[in-house]
Amino acid sequence: MALRIIINAIGKEKRIAFMEEKALVGIDIIRPTDEPQVSDIYVGTITKINPKINAAFVNIGHKENAFIHLQDIPEMYQLHEGLKLVVQVKREGNATKAPLLTGIIEVSQGSVVYSYGKSFLAISKKIREMDKERLQQLVSPLLLENEGIILRSIAATVNSDTIEGDIIQARQEMASILTRTKGSNRKIKAASVSVAAILANHALVNKNTEILCDDAALCQDLKQQFSEVTLFREKGGIFSAFNLEVAINRLLRPTVFLKNGASIVIEKTEAMWVIDVNSGNFKSAKETTETAFTINSAVLEEIGRQLRLRNMSGFILIDFISGMSSEQLKMLRERMQRLADMDETTVRVEALSENGLMQLTRRKKHKSLIEEMQCACPTCEGSGYVSSVKTLIYQMERELRGVFASDPSYVAVTVTMDVMDAFLDEIAFDEDIDWMIADEVRPFYRISQVEH
Repeated sequence: MALRIIINAIGKEKRIAFMEEKALVGIDIIRPTDEPQVSDIYVGTITKINPKINAAFVNIGHKENAFIHLQDIPEMYQLHEGLKLVVQVKREGNATKAPLLTGIIEVSQGSVVYSYGKSFLAISKKIREMDKERLQQLVSPLLLENEGIILRSIAATVNSDTIEGDIIQARQEMASILTRTKGSNRKIKAASVSVAAILANHALVNKNTEILCDDAALCQDLKQQFSEVTLFREKGGIFSAFNLEVAINRLLRPTVFLKNGASIVIEKTEAMWVIDVNSGNFKSAKETTETAFTINSAVLEEIGRQLRLRNMSGFILIDFISGMSSEQLKMLRERMQRLADMDETTVRVEALSENGLMQLTRRKKHKSLIEEMQCACPTCEGSGYVSSVKTLIYQMERELRGVFASDPSYVAVTVTMDVMDAFLDEIAFDEDIDWMIADEVRPFYRISQVEH
C-alpha cells in the first residue's frame, strides 16, 4: 500500500500521521520539552554506584538523577563515584522511572548507525542473508578501535562508496562531539527531534512519498527532500479533514472494535500492558476450536497496529480466546512472529501457553501515547476507581460512632444524595445529624463537628 503522510505543523505542537489507504498506521508528536530525550548527549557525573542492581546513578543536570547499567560504561573509564563521562539517553523517563543512559554513544548517518565506546558490527535483520556476508566483508576492515556499526536496511541498496562515506561522516561528527565534551558539564548535543528528522529516519519514507502539510514554510523546506509535497489550504484542521482527530482519541480508549464483531481491550498497568481478546458479536457456524482460532487470527494484525500506534513497550500479555489445538497455537505464534519481524522496534515473542496466553516484550525508547497525552486523574489518583456507595456508608458509620463517642455539640455531614439515602436505609443510627447535600458526581461524604 502507498504511504501518505499528513503533517499538522501550525502551532507549537507538531503532529505527523502516517496513513496507508485510509488507515492510520503511525503517529509522531513533537512537543517542546526540557526533559531528556532519546539520543540527547550529556557530560554526566556518577553520584552513586549500586553493585546490587548492577547500575550507577548519574547527574546530568536535571532535577532527578538518571541511571546507567554498569555494562553500558565503556572499559576506557575507570569506574568510581564522581567520575565524569559522556552519556547518551537510551530511554526516556516517566512518572515512576528515571531516564536510562548508555556510555556507548551513537550517531546516525545515512546507511549506518555509528557508535563509539565498544567494538562491534551488527546488520539489520531485514537484510537478506546473501547480502549480510557481503556487507560484513566490506565494513569490517573499515572499523577502528572502540568503533561499532549497525548497518541499516538501506545499506543493502546503496553502493560501497556510499556506506564508506557515511562511516567517515559519522566518525567526524563523533570526533566533534567528543571534542566539545572536554571541560564541559552540560548537554553536548540535543536529539534531532523535528519533522524533517523523523521523516528522514522512517524506513518506509522515500523521495516520492506523498506529503500533505498545513504550514507553508515547512512545505518549502520539505520540497528540498521530497518531490510530492502539497500545502493543505482547505478550511478546518488538516487532521479533522482526514478524520485523524477521531482516530487519535480512539487510541486513548481501552476498547478497539473490529469490523467482524470481535474486539480487544488494552489496559496499561504499572508492570505491563494487558490485551484481552473478546469474541463480542462475532458469529460463526464453525466448531469451537476453529472459531477461537479464526477470531484470534483476525485480531493479530490489529494488535500489531495498536502496538505501534500506542507505542506499547516492556512486558505485554495477550489473553487470546482459549480452546485452540496445539497445531493452531503453533500457527498463531508463527503469525505473531511475522508481525513482530515487521515492527521497526524490536519485538520478541517470548511464550504462548496452552490456554492462549501470549507473552511479548517490546523495546522501550519513548513514552507511550498514553504517557505523552494523559496524566493521572487527580480525583482517583490514577486508579480508575472510586469507593462505592456501600463502602462509604460503612466507613462513614465507623467514623460517626467515633465522633459521637467524643460527645460533640453539633455534627454535620456533607454528602451526595445516593450516599445519604443508602446510609439511612442500611444503617441504624439514632444520633442527631445535620445532613447537607453536595453536588458531586462521585459518591462522597465529609463529616464536620463542633465540640463542647
